[in-house]
Formats: sequence, structure tokens, C-alpha cells
Amino acid sequence: MLKTDYIDVARGRTPADLNLTNCRVVDFFRGRVIGGAVVSIYKGYIVGLNDGLKAKASRDLGGRYLCPSLIDAHVHIESSLLVPAEFARMVAPRGTTAVIADPHEIANVLGHDGINWMLRASDGIPLDVYMMVPSCVPATHFDTAGASLFASDLARFAREDRVLGLGEVMNYPGLLAGDPTVLDKLSLFWEAGKAIDGHAPGLSGRDLSAYALSGIRSDHEATTPEEALDKLGKGMWIMARMGSSARDLENLIPAMDSESVRRMMLCTDDRHPNDIATEGHIDAAIRSLVSGGVPPLDALRMACHNPTVYYGLKRSGAIAPGYKADLVAFSDMSDFRAEIVFKAGTAIAEDGKATDGYEALGGSFSVAPLRDSVNVKWLEEKDFIIPDEGGEARVIESTPGSIITGASFARPKTSDGACVSDVDRDIIKIFVIERHTGSGNIGKGFIRGLGLKRGAIGSTVSHDSHNMIIAGVDDASIFKAARRLNAMKGGYVITDGDEVLAELALPVAGLMSDRPASEVLERLAAFEEFFRMEGMPGASPLMTLSFMALPVIPALKITDKGLVDVNAFEQVSLFRMP
Repeated sequence: MLKTDYIDVARGRTPADLNLTNCRVVDFFRGRVIGGAVVSIYKGYIVGLNDGLKAKASRDLGGRYLCPSLIDAHVHIESSLLVPAEFARMVAPRGTTAVIADPHEIANVLGHDGINWMLRASDGIPLDVYMMVPSCVPATHFDTAGASLFASDLARFAREDRVLGLGEVMNYPGLLAGDPTVLDKLSLFWEAGKAIDGHAPGLSGRDLSAYALSGIRSDHEATTPEEALDKLGKGMWIMARMGSSARDLENLIPAMDSESVRRMMLCTDDRHPNDIATEGHIDAAIRSLVSGGVPPLDALRMACHNPTVYYGLKRSGAIAPGYKADLVAFSDMSDFRAEIVFKAGTAIAEDGKATDGYEALGGSFSVAPLRDSVNVKWLEEKDFIIPDEGGEARVIESTPGSIITGASFARPKTSDGACVSDVDRDIIKIFVIERHTGSGNIGKGFIRGLGLKRGAIGSTVSHDSHNMIIAGVDDASIFKAARRLNAMKGGYVITDGDEVLAELALPVAGLMSDRPASEVLERLAAFEEFFRMEGMPGASPLMTLSFMALPVIPALKITDKGLVDVNAFEQVSLFRMP
């Protein structure tokens, strides 16, 4: 509610709390930079810009640029492996003070309880965590999730202030077929006047038109300039993604001109904490765009302003009276680095480090209790035998840096009537083990492209149902990985025979650590060293592995129920039928 004290300060009758002086303000309304500016702040909001207001305190920014703080337009916090408070501690000093989070991952494990947990765990921290309610729990009928959510389950969340709409609608085949369970969810949020996010890789023509007319107005899956422009032309907004495994941002630069950038945003989607620590968050995306030839003001517009327009955050995304004093000061337009980060007018980070102001705004580490979520039927080593059925088998073709896979056929290497991994051809065994109900389901297959030469890699992070996924060279290593993941209540592990080479426990829904970010990074360093020593391709083999179980991204994927031909949207056999 508007109070008269703000008006009194704006008119100069009473002093503001803080004046930021000698700064160059980025103005998105007129597409310019205002030099020698003074920004006046009162109770966390901007009350004046070059209005000659007096203030109780003043801070000289030394000629630095000043822009609204950065916004991640689409992120799964769970993919950072950190609880929200620790995620905030990593991204806020880099200039991100708001994210649009889709708790899709924890919802697929714990359903309604998982969404509630994320809302509670992200409340009162120095990061505005807005949420999109997951639309696809489970993502498809091809795998086993820990829950099922229908429109009736989502209705109460539609009334939450921090819920901005419906999360990425991945089940576009169901939507196009008129599946009532999908349409009911769309109708709920359409009638509530809230945003509906999309997820439609490669969709075009009439199908894209049908998808867009249903009320879906964004997409973060465009991988080419042509696809991005096609979707923009159908009235959609594009989120250019810079994740750990999927980095489509650079590919979309040719589609970014003075007009198109007004309907484009930046997102990370899925980004590991080691990548945030070494490369950055949305700040890294800005640097990448500018180095690729995008004008700095356009890059900043996509990072700071456009998400507030799309999501209707009317008090964020600009430096003007009535807007939140969530700001970033930086020195170089061509090499964006957050030097001072303000949240509600308080400096919460300087030179990449949290300040006392950060702690005062609720930056302390805490983890709310949550039930165990790894429930695996008793396993034996023989469960990982793949009998030879003769002929050629389907092989998932993974590509480093992409979550899109290919599909091929190859005659497996065999021994004593069973199929075994073939390191020479880089064809190794891969399994998905159901971990929610203890059903005993195990999907079995082969994958090429990981570059694993010994041992096994296992995880309980496998999008979107997050069953246990293991790829390995030998059955002993694979069995050891499964047992260790079960004992840790979820996480990451590398094994070689009966030896554990690296591990990271993720007991919070099998997705997030209950430890500080520094400890998580230390554990991940052991994984990175293994990948480096083994010469495995790609920046993030763990992230690559996690997407091999996502049956909504082409072309061939594996779930606890077996292989899925995503293009045909049907389950297929491991061996080619004669």
C-alpha cells in the first residue's frame, strides 16, 4: 500500500535513507546511460533520480555504472545441488537478486510436500525466489515419478503471492492431443491471469501455433537462431539458456537485434555450483553475449528488465521512482562484473563477497527437515546383466554440451551370452533404477559419447523423475554405485570395482546437499579431477548423464521402464526386431 511518507521523501519534505552519487544509470525506458546521476533510496525503494533530494547517508560510486540487479528467468534451484539459502549465497554476490524458480525436480520426487518445502526454504533469504508451479509431475507416462499432481493439486498454489504461473509445459504431445489433464492445468492459470512457461524443442508450424494459442508464451529450448525467430514470430518470448550441459545462448546471438531483444530473457535452467563458482551465473551470460557482439545495453535489458515485463513484476527491473532498490554497480560495460550489489537499498555484497548486510537480511544457513526419498528394492549384481538377444541394439548417442541425443544401432560386445560394455567403441551399459516406491523397475540400455573407460558413475539426479541412473564399464562397479547411492540417501558417486573414488551425498530429496556450498564444491572437485584424468569429453559429464533419462527431449532416452523414442513418443525395445 502506498504510504504518504514515501511521497514526502520524494518531494523533499523529509530526507531519504541513502543517496547513491556519481554513478552512470542504465535507463531501459529510453535506451541510454545517464551520467553523473544521483539515485535516492527510502525504505528499500527508489524515490528519486537526479531530484536533488537530501539523504541521511550518501555513497559515492566513483563513476560506476548502475543497473537493476540480475534475474534468472528460469531455473531449477535443485540443479545447483544446494538448498535455496546456499544457492543465494553463491549467486547474489554476482548480481542476481531474483530468480524465477520451477521446483519441478523436487516435486517429481515429493510432490505437493516438495513444493511447500521449497517455498518455506526460500522465504526470507537475500534472494527473491519467485516460483512457477510444476506442470508435468510426472513428466510423462514413460517413467515412474514420486508423485502425480493434477490441476486440483495446483489450485492452492495459484493463490500464493510468490507463485507467478505455471511452469514449463513439457508434455506438448499431450497438449496437442487435447489431454484433459494438461488442459485443466493451463486453464487454471490462464483464468488466474498468470504466466504459462513453455518447453517445446524443435516445435514449428501448425503445432507451434496450437501450442502458443493455448496461452504458453515462453520457451527456453530454442537451439538455433531460426527456431528462436520462428517462436518470436508466433508471439512467444525466448529465454536464452546458459546451463551447465545445455549452452544455447551463444547459438542464439544471430537472432538478437534491436527489436528481438525486447522479447528475450536470460536463464540458466540447470547449472552446477562449480560452474557458478568458476564462470558465473547470469553475469557470465552477459559477458558471453557482449563478447559475441551483442550491445551491452541489449544484454543488460535481457538480464535485468525483460523478465519483469514478462512476469509482471511491476516494481522491479528499472531505476526509477517506485522501483525496488535492487541494484548492481559495475565498472566496465564490455566486461560485466558485479562490484557492489544492493538488495532493498542495503549493500549485501562487494567484490564478490557477502557483507554484514547480507547476513542481516537473512543469509544464515539452514535446512528444514524433509523425509527420506530413496526407496530402492534390494539389488544384486545379477540385476545388471543384459542378456544377448542377438542382432543390433539401440544406442543412445550423447553429445557433450547438449541435452539432445541421437539414436543408432550397433551389435553389442558379448561374453558368455551377456552383453558387456565396449570401451574401444565407447559403448557402455546404462541403467535407470526406480527409487520412489521400491518397485524393482530397472531400465537397461547402452550409451555412446560419455567417454568412460573404467568404473561407473551413478546419481539420483536424473531429469525429471530423478530415479537412480548409473553408467558403467563393469557390473561390479555398477552394483557398488547403486549400493552406495542407496546408503547415502541419494547423491553422486564414482566407483571402480568395490572402491568408491568420489562421492557427494544429496540427502535432501536425493537432489540437494544439506551442507554449505564450500563443502559441496570441495566434493565436486574430486569428480572434476576424475573426469579430467580420464579425458572424458564435455564440461559437465554429471549433468550430461542426468539428462539421459529425460523422455521429453529427443531423440532416444532411457527411464526405469526402458528406452523411449521421444520423436515417436513411444517406448521401444532395446534390440531391433528382426
